Amino acid sequence: MQKRSIIRAVIGAAVIALGLAACGEPPTPTVDPLVFTQTAAAEQATAAAAEVIRLTAEAKLNQQPTPTETPSPQPTRTPRPTETPTQRVVLTSTRTATPPPPPTATYTFSPYQCRLIEQTPKDGTTVDIEATVNVRWTVRNIGSTTWDSKAIDFLQMGGDKVAEESRIDLPKDVPPGEDVELRVVLKTTDRTGLYRTDWRLVFVEGGFTFCPLYVDIWAKDQ
Repeated sequence: MQKRSIIRAVIGAAVIALGLAACGEPPTPTVDPLVFTQTAAAEQATAAAAEVIRLTAEAKLNQQPTPTETPSPQPTRTPRPTETPTQRVVLTSTRTATPPPPPTATYTFSPYQCRLIEQTPKDGTTVDIEATVNVRWTVRNIGSTTWDSKAIDFLQMGGDKVAEESRIDLPKDVPPGEDVELRVVLKTTDRTGLYRTDWRLVFVEGGFTFCPLYVDIWAKDQ
């Protein structure tokens, strides 16, 4: 019974409220105090932020410009010179073939040999200018073959051209061990000084010479 009385009272109150709403002024809306508090806090925060912005702008306007410091140049590092790697030369020993020993000269004894026995005049003899000088050499055959008078001549090979004849026949055959006298005639000029003539026995057919001889004399103006 108590529950039914309460339900009836609630329903009645609702009906009365509806009636008043329909007949009279609209009811005043109820403001939630929490919503009012949050709105007021937001407005205060906005005002505070605006004040901070204003003060910051005034401070920037009143601030003196600070001279810009020119940064000191940094020292430039000089690059180190590039080192060119030195090429190492590797020396390798090369074996050189040992040359064969030079051939040993074999001396062949010539069958044509001579020895001077006597000479007239002696070397260094003084004569007059424009004088005739008879020169004689006595030589010995010390070889192993005979000097053939038909094949061997006595020739001037160098020196002053003062001989009456530059080619003389061998006067005779000369067997080994025998001597022969070779003669030439010289004629000095009007020039003073040394005169020299060089001579050899020549084997014409064989194309070789042997038995070298010479004489030198001095000519002066008396």
